[in-house]
Amino acid sequence: MTSTVVPHATPHATWMERGIALHAQGQLEQALSAFENARALAPSDPNTSVASATLLVALSRPQAAYRLLLTLEKELMASAEGATNLGIAAEACGDLTKAEAAYRQALTLDPTHVRALTNAALLAGAQSRWVEAVAAAEQAVALAPDEPGYRHNLSDLLAAAGHYRESLDVLELACLRFPDHLDISMRRIAALAFCGRLEDSAALEAKLTDGEREYFLAFLKRAAASADPDKRLLPAPDISTDAFQLYTDQAFSALITCDWRESAQLAATLRRMLADCMENHTPRDFREAQFFGTVLGLREDELAQMREVSTRAIAARQQTALPTFSATRKPYRGKDQRIQIGLAVPGLADSRTVSALQRQLQLHDRNRFAFHVYSSTRRPNLQHKDTLAPLAASLVETAHMTHAEAAARMRLDQLDVFVDMAFNSPWCRPEVLALRVAPVQIRQLTWHRHHPAQPCDYNLSDTFIHPDGLDLNPFGPVVRLPHTCWLDTRLEGHESRAVSRVAAGLPDDAFVLCSVISPATLDPSTFSLWMDILRALPHAVLWLPGFGAAASHLCREAEAVGMSPHRIRCSASADNLEMSADLRLADLFLDPIRFNANQGLVDALRLGVPAITCAGKSMASRLGGSIIRAAGLPDCVCENEATYLEAAIRLGQDSGHLKSLRTRLQAAIPTAPLFNLPARVRELEAAWTIMIERSRAGLPPAAFDVPPD
Repeated sequence: MTSTVVPHATPHATWMERGIALHAQGQLEQALSAFENARALAPSDPNTSVASATLLVALSRPQAAYRLLLTLEKELMASAEGATNLGIAAEACGDLTKAEAAYRQALTLDPTHVRALTNAALLAGAQSRWVEAVAAAEQAVALAPDEPGYRHNLSDLLAAAGHYRESLDVLELACLRFPDHLDISMRRIAALAFCGRLEDSAALEAKLTDGEREYFLAFLKRAAASADPDKRLLPAPDISTDAFQLYTDQAFSALITCDWRESAQLAATLRRMLADCMENHTPRDFREAQFFGTVLGLREDELAQMREVSTRAIAARQQTALPTFSATRKPYRGKDQRIQIGLAVPGLADSRTVSALQRQLQLHDRNRFAFHVYSSTRRPNLQHKDTLAPLAASLVETAHMTHAEAAARMRLDQLDVFVDMAFNSPWCRPEVLALRVAPVQIRQLTWHRHHPAQPCDYNLSDTFIHPDGLDLNPFGPVVRLPHTCWLDTRLEGHESRAVSRVAAGLPDDAFVLCSVISPATLDPSTFSLWMDILRALPHAVLWLPGFGAAASHLCREAEAVGMSPHRIRCSASADNLEMSADLRLADLFLDPIRFNANQGLVDALRLGVPAITCAGKSMASRLGGSIIRAAGLPDCVCENEATYLEAAIRLGQDSGHLKSLRTRLQAAIPTAPLFNLPARVRELEAAWTIMIERSRAGLPPAAFDVPPD
């Protein structure tokens, strides 16, 4: 009998087979060990390195995987599959330049490589290159029509680009082809809401099983995860599966880039939501709606109702083991007889924020007041902490704390007054206020004149925002400062720059109207008024900050009313501070109607640039008037939009009047209350003192005026 000799498998192949089997069984560490043994036996075999890299990624060690693949870069870049794998590893490690080059190489070698197309699309989307991203995703769908994942990738990119109806079209077709695919079904419910088809979205959601609803909630949480690292660090708010909330969230995102096409429906939807809350006592968190409601032109009473509903909803969610707050009413604590002031501030990563806070603290009477600073900074800068440490009794980072933990830590300082200075920033935490950390809680600023009873005790205002003759009873405990409640803490002299109009992209012979604002605070009513001004002043241009994506939307709005988009000039810098430094080049500052420019307006006035504003009925629309009056130009505060329009046109046509106004402003600056920060700080201290004296006497919060100086 002749025997057959069976060749033995090589040790390298044996280890590879063992690694593959262990990987299939979920034993990742053992599989990695097997692949590493195979790689030691055959270091030139790229398959062993790729296998090891795959396991390293699965074991959350992407950097190690990327370093390993880089040793084979030449071999990997020789094939579309290898280049794609290298690109995925590079992207996971943040090396986007290498990732993009790898995907480009893969598609050069094989234009139909679907994985490379898909990853290139997602990378382009992450960088807001929407046209390129959508084109690549559409090609992937065409090449692999039976792969549902490529379809929902395409719908996600369309939605992220703001093309909600196109996204829904993709999902409607995908649902016909894959009726039982859960990811597509979940996205369809959200897409219907995004398109304003609220009843259709709600009807589909009502049909979900308990398991599907839980999956839907997890999907929404992933979709709502912020790209902002500071926001990611804060405790996530509750995610609602409500179709109304989904619609308003995406519509708010559009407003951030001055995309006002949904404005009318958005305002109507918010009113519908509010009516439901008032009639059925439906809990809802309107914190975003309160901000954007001012831009949409919601009435002051509607915004006040939203604030009441939000306050109740936030308070109801604070079910923690933290004991109910109880004020000690001690006139002083231990040997330190000073009034203890807690300041919740924006994150201290920005040196400008630190400088502003430092300037304010230097001016306070630290013999009478002790300051405890609470900051949610993602990556604290020790140098910034050293800058503030001599001025504060304590400086505590709260970014890593839950709301209850932050409140418990603040209570340890036995505060007399807690001041929320992080208002309308990623670091604002109303949940902490709801848990109460001091006998007196106030916000440094708000955008409403109406003030709910909780969680803040007083509404800090002034005699212009809440003028004499106004019945204050509906507005809650209002503290009126004598000049302005705006605190100008920006360092003087920082703005000195010698830049020509040509260098700033402005015509030398034009009448330059300007406004330094965030695109999120610009409203369609104001922009329409500005277009009327440009129409009446053919030699004028409108100079705005570097608005990025918002600029194209504004150009579309301008063309829709027959205005050349070339008459809108955007700063080359995306940093408003840099444009503020060049404001001397402007002739007239235009304050927006519904949401005033505030710090941008202050910067213009300090540089001697005249400004006009229109006083509305909310704090957001009256703060500009407060600022301009405190700068010494009360006649530049207009009573309505018609007089605002007339004033802008008159100043654009009468150079002598404009020059006289500029001269008067420059002469007033040395003595203007707006720029007398020490006096404004003294007024704040007087207000705090009255508040805490009432609290210690057992008296409830009540409106009062702070006397001048």
